[in-house]
Amino acid sequence: METYEEHFENSCKLRNEYWEAIGKLDPDVIAHLINPSFMGGPTWPSVRQAFATIRLQEHTIIASDGLSDPYEDMESNTTNAPYNGFGLEVYVLAEEITGRVNTTWEFQLAYQAAQLIADHGNVVALLDEMTYITTEFYNVDVPKEFVNAEGRVGAILGLPDEKIPATVQLTLEPVKMVNVKLLTLAELDYVVIHGEEGRMKLAALLIQQGSAALSSLNRPSVV
Repeated sequence: METYEEHFENSCKLRNEYWEAIGKLDPDVIAHLINPSFMGGPTWPSVRQAFATIRLQEHTIIASDGLSDPYEDMESNTTNAPYNGFGLEVYVLAEEITGRVNTTWEFQLAYQAAQLIADHGNVVALLDEMTYITTEFYNVDVPKEFVNAEGRVGAILGLPDEKIPATVQLTLEPVKMVNVKLLTLAELDYVVIHGEEGRMKLAALLIQQGSAALSSLNRPSVV
């Protein structure tokens, strides 16, 4: 039986290989000097909180790296032992980023999505049930026309990308790679008004628009 350390190292290796098959993986992850979980923030499965940057020819991917780590207590906690953490990672597909990634709104979008999932815990079950999830985040520095009266921006989780496989097999289970896409204010309002039916209709329209997984400030609204 593999130890926690072996599962951890092999899961990191398998995730890296997944991204390296898609683009050029930056050698260094983006991480905090002081882990937010030590200051009251949500705890990730192995405590480690990091983000990977993957460079494509015309795009940049920012992905959480650690939501699918095995649980730190897996050797003593039989409840956690069978799982690769929360069973998913999130990513934002962006137009090419040439400067510092961790100061961008795209990074903030990925970061807020990851912390929401760490705080909630079982988002993977919601995705299994609903296919797509729409939500709102604070602290994403996009232009004001994307921000609602409460200071939040809209996002949809779970849209597909033909070049980014939807799952990756890690040491304990397959985990979902979940796209996070920025919504226009009109799209967010549409879902708020129309509920589940509106969410499914919006997802279909975004897929029909093309480049469904791409988050861009220049994309025309589909509603």
